[in-house]
Amino acid sequence: MAELLGTQEITDPSQHGWAVEHRIRRADGEELHADVRCWDRAHESATRAGNDDALEAIADRGVAAALEYAEIVDSPAERGTVLISIWFDPADEGKLRRRVSYEAPG
Repeated sequence: MAELLGTQEITDPSQHGWAVEHRIRRADGEELHADVRCWDRAHESATRAGNDDALEAIADRGVAAALEYAEIVDSPAERGTVLISIWFDPADEGKLRRRVSYEAPG
């Protein structure tokens, strides 16, 4: 199971919501980063829709979702730097969205 090594607040003062970066160690010992963002509109959308899954993920600032996804993506040892992006979609009931990007070692 992946573990959270640390969290850094990266919210821009002009942003209407919040953003954090989680540093994660996977069960295989590899480390990666997950950026999680939530705009106020997405939180409002999830609340209006009664989207309990999204509201739970918003409440824990995406930690559980990031830890779960960290174990699914390819290993940094094989693919290089791994960055997980997680956000909540204001146009779709605040649903959690995620994407992974890989940067091969240079």
